[in-house]
Amino acid sequence: MLGLCMPPLGKLGPDMRLARLAEYHVGEITAVQPRGPYWIVGECTGGALAYEIAQQLQGAGEEVALLALIDAFPPQLPRLRRFMPRALYRVFHRVRILGFHLGNLVRLEGAAKLGYVVAKAQRARAALARKAAPRLERSDTGGSPQRAFREALAAYEPRPFAGTMVLFRAARLPLGIETTPDFGWGTLVEELQVETLPGYFTTPISEPGVRVLADRLASHLARAGGKA
Repeated sequence: MLGLCMPPLGKLGPDMRLARLAEYHVGEITAVQPRGPYWIVGECTGGALAYEIAQQLQGAGEEVALLALIDAFPPQLPRLRRFMPRALYRVFHRVRILGFHLGNLVRLEGAAKLGYVVAKAQRARAALARKAAPRLERSDTGGSPQRAFREALAAYEPRPFAGTMVLFRAARLPLGIETTPDFGWGTLVEELQVETLPGYFTTPISEPGVRVLADRLASHLARAGGKA
């Protein structure tokens, strides 16, 4: 899975930020593996970055053997339905995420419950720290790196991808969004394969659904000539 750190975005124009960020990652990737084939995977908001990385590798004449996105929408998508206020959408989404974690707690026993709560509390604390970071640390753009990334994502206009992409999407999506089964990628990708995973949006990367995702991703990697 794509997991390289974000470099300083600098004073780049909004229409160039994501492309330049992808260029940075391409440099990191090719420093380790100079030639293809490449296997690129991105999740959630990182999906657009993975998509642009694959575009740049392909544009350089390299083979992208696998491009896989997990619960990732193209920029500007999904849209909320007219009757759904954004604040209410966020409440519903967080309640369903909380329900997912409570379900996991019910299935766990003894010390495992405590370990799960501690791990999630640490993750929540880290998320709060990231939100507080803009007040403490400023990037060259005059805001936090997270905000700069969101702005870059909003300004990004993906080009059509002349290849095959696999979209792993959760069976249950947030209440109040407008979307299609292909999440809107069908008009951009030459050959799109959609695989539905059990569970709620963004949770297939967590237990217990991550095992299903791992098996299916391993199958695609094997078919693409990669190591499962």
